[in-house]
Amino acid sequence: MKTIEKYIEALENKDFEGLGNLFTRDGHYCDYCPNGTPQHEYHLYGKEAISMFFRNKFLFRQYSILEPVILNDRQAEFIASFGGYNVMAIASLQQLSSDGHIRRLTVRLK
Repeated sequence: MKTIEKYIEALENKDFEGLGNLFTRDGHYCDYCPNGTPQHEYHLYGKEAISMFFRNKFLFRQYSILEPVILNDRQAEFIASFGGYNVMAIASLQQLSSDGHIRRLTVRLK
């Protein structure tokens, strides 16, 4: 399974540990989509921070995705739901390590 597919699968299953484990120890997750909602954009550094952030978002039902589509080996689009606000998003794997872990992933409005 490709890294982008694992990322989407972890989001769909609300698997915060699996999501964190997709990243390198110092991986960077950057999400610009919440700017259109009452929340701020997210800049997360490190697999533990990414895992903990999504644990809280999933636990309190503040983040989910709908209708994901894998576009290619490095991109997927989906509807991102931020506590009831829905936006069209595109996730892009910007940098991967040699063993396939994510060094940098960016999510932007589509």
